[in-house]
Amino acid sequence: MESKPKNLGRAYLVGQLRKRGLSRRDSVRILNFVLDEMTQALRRGEKVEFPFGTLLRVRHQHAKKRGWFLEKIITIYKKPYSVKHELDEKGYKLLSEKK
Repeated sequence: MESKPKNLGRAYLVGQLRKRGLSRRDSVRILNFVLDEMTQALRRGEKVEFPFGTLLRVRHQHAKKRGWFLEKIITIYKKPYSVKHELDEKGYKLLSEKK
């Protein structure tokens, strides 16, 4: 029985594509294409849906912070958007399921 990985990063996903018979180069190209498309969709303000939830771009307050940098005080602005993950009912059950 195969155990679940601790981190579902790029290397794990490339490994799963390679198990399907793809070369490493093709696996990396496919994964990069999918992640780039997700990034572009989020920049356009669209939702990215998964079987376990949704990713969406959220606008937050554009707060500024004064800080000491390179021996002078400057104003640092936060990025106006962040990505939020919303779980649906199926995703919540999947992630809260006990082993």
